[in-house]
Amino acid sequence: MDKIRISRLFLGHRRELTDYVGRQLNDRDLAADFVQETFIRFMEHGDALPADSCRAFLYSTLRNLVIDHVRSVRRRKTSNISTEDLACTIDDSPHTEDIVAARQKIRHIAELLNELPKTTQRIFILNRVTGLNYRTVAKQLAVSESTVQKHLAIALRHLLSRLPR
Repeated sequence: MDKIRISRLFLGHRRELTDYVGRQLNDRDLAADFVQETFIRFMEHGDALPADSCRAFLYSTLRNLVIDHVRSVRRRKTSNISTEDLACTIDDSPHTEDIVAARQKIRHIAELLNELPKTTQRIFILNRVTGLNYRTVAKQLAVSESTVQKHLAIALRHLLSRLPR
């Protein structure tokens, strides 16, 4: 890294770059921060550039930093909503009827599971309700993965044949 070259570039272009970005952002302090970041990136990546390409690298890097900043500000920007509009927002919580229907389906599935052997019930619950994979269920119950798959197939066939479509 050529410190003299970087110092000359910094002293020669700092004010020009800060003015360029300061006018765009209307914030000289933020512009100075971006210029410093630009020179840090130059020290990391642009030191090997030929002398006539350095100014273009600085402007290009600075422009990209400003674009990223503007995008970030836009993403974080929220709009003010009046209380009247807020009162009209849609409530996306489930309706009471949907909750009752879901609970009835769960009870029906539990009744159908009770018709199966205990091992089949446990395998179904561990895999489908708890979310354990075949290997973990097999280890927990001291059976083979093949046994887990067979019991799970039995349980699923039973439930599918008895549940309304």
